[in-house]
Amino acid sequence: MRRAVSWLLAAFALPAQALAHTTVQGMNDFMTGALHPLLTPAHVLILLALGLCLGQHPPLRLRMPLSVFASCSAIGLALTATRWFPGVHPAALAGIALGAGALAACEKELPSSARGALFGVGALAIGSDSGVETGGAAVIVKTLLGTWLGLLIYLMNLAYYASLAAEQKKKWLRIGLRVAGSWIVAISLLVLAFALHKV
Repeated sequence: MRRAVSWLLAAFALPAQALAHTTVQGMNDFMTGALHPLLTPAHVLILLALGLCLGQHPPLRLRMPLSVFASCSAIGLALTATRWFPGVHPAALAGIALGAGALAACEKELPSSARGALFGVGALAIGSDSGVETGGAAVIVKTLLGTWLGLLIYLMNLAYYASLAAEQKKKWLRIGLRVAGSWIVAISLLVLAFALHKV
């Protein structure tokens, strides 16, 4: 476990390609920020995987994972506002999605502390990888606030709908959630291989 954490921290430290906010035509700063997680494939993968992990084991318990996710994503977004944080390497993002997707594919429920750590790392990675390229202080604040609220809304919705499916007595729905987790694993492996090939 200690070795895995060391590798993850090392991946965070690697220089990364900047995948910061870009302006969405016709949208204000807040909405541009809110849409940003949906326009970044690595962020979508992590959100999907975390939502599946959270919703697969009803009853849905949002308080602890959501408070950790909200806090850590806010910290990550605040780090981007300092402009000294280089971003997160794509391999680290793919690795987080891969781990969470594997848990969903196996339908494995983590202990509370491990679940908090997973949601914290995922939120910190997404937040740290969501910097604003240009604009004054007001633009940056509005855009990052939109991103933060968007992340919370997307995660809650994904967890809620996954929980609805998991609560059904139909076995095929639970299998469908596991298949979705395995797709996340497959896509993450491709992204990870491509990211490591470019290093």
